[in-house]
Amino acid sequence: MKHILIVDDSKTNLIMARQELKEDYEVTPVISGEQALQFLEKRIPDLILLDINMPVMDGKETLTKIRQNPAWSTIPVIFLTSDESTETEAECLRLGAEDYIRKPFVAKVMKSRIERVISMRSTTNDFIDLARRDALTGLFNRKYTEEMIQQSIKEGTPGMMFMIDLDNFKLINDQKGHAEGDKVIRMFADILRQYARSNDIVCRLGGDEFILYLVGVNDRKIAADRAKSILSTMTERLEEIEFAENCSVSLGIAIYPQDGSDFQSLYSNADKALYLVKKNGKKSFRFYSDEEDGDEILPSSLANICFLIEGRQDYSEGVYNVLYDEFRYIYNFIARYAARNKRPVQLLLFTLQCDPGDSRERIIRCMDAVESAAAVCLRMMDVGNRFSDRQYIVILLDADKESATHVAMRVISKYDIIKPKDGFRLFYETCPLHLKEVQKYSNEHKD
Repeated sequence: MKHILIVDDSKTNLIMARQELKEDYEVTPVISGEQALQFLEKRIPDLILLDINMPVMDGKETLTKIRQNPAWSTIPVIFLTSDESTETEAECLRLGAEDYIRKPFVAKVMKSRIERVISMRSTTNDFIDLARRDALTGLFNRKYTEEMIQQSIKEGTPGMMFMIDLDNFKLINDQKGHAEGDKVIRMFADILRQYARSNDIVCRLGGDEFILYLVGVNDRKIAADRAKSILSTMTERLEEIEFAENCSVSLGIAIYPQDGSDFQSLYSNADKALYLVKKNGKKSFRFYSDEEDGDEILPSSLANICFLIEGRQDYSEGVYNVLYDEFRYIYNFIARYAARNKRPVQLLLFTLQCDPGDSRERIIRCMDAVESAAAVCLRMMDVGNRFSDRQYIVILLDADKESATHVAMRVISKYDIIKPKDGFRLFYETCPLHLKEVQKYSNEHKD
């Protein structure tokens, strides 16, 4: 049953309106604008019938205050007035009322107008809700999430931002197909809903990145327990569908107000904490306020330790993608190998033409396309690394400058085909690997 709040300083009008509406609606009567605002703090009705002429705070001032509060701004309001002038009618609509009813009201007319406004607002709210949602998961999207978190911060409410990422999710799409990948994304969205309260904010940023914002919480123990539960449940579900070997979850946590005073600073610092989790083995969580050189994040199982030692082995076709530390060791090993055996090795660096202020999500989508293009165009013997958030570097074995140029053009052509519609241009540079060190090694080992 829809709920109507009636605001009128005349008890007679309240009794009459309630009597006419009580069979079809839940009705709450209050006698002043102040009481109406106090009631809205506790409960939001489906519609407000609001008298214009009231002492202390009249209907116009009451409506202005209602429209200024984001939580109440979409409540439909119908004015009750004995004024029949067109000027009053125009002013009512200008202030944001959906309609007005003249007093003394005719029951049939009042019911008809209420029914029409509620029906229209229900349809409008459906469209508004769709615009705020991620199509795949039904979670809030980035834009609306930012608005809600900013409003919570504006009100001075403490909160905790979880930046969450599915580790190695791309392997699921590559090996099992995007349909299976979408199932995993929806499954994880359901897990986040499971661990979110009614006033918490759950968002899919895009791809395999999510935000969970705990409203009114700044207790690290509560956040840690929530993070552990999310990690544990997701691991169990991935094991059930036999994806746990390739995919896991990492979380970075930033606290308001300690770690940031607005959405962007919290987002940035939670992302930094997430980066450190990934750098230290993934499948865990970390608070931004923890010292970077503090306790190491321990792998959660023997299987994960083996996973780390093996260096995220990837036996799929195409370039061998490794993490940065692994890339350094391989780079130095190949430099020694090239010098000892006098083999040509070429470095190839791809760079997106973008600015620091460009959308992070857009850059990530483009870098995913670069990595996918490299996987198709390069050989299993080549070694690649996402060197930065906008650069991808490759070691080409047994390759000279000319062959490196051919490879680069092949990758760029493939990237231009698969990149997002708003994708950045991709450029390349090439040079011999570790030229000075190779020459030094050769001179030291002359016969």
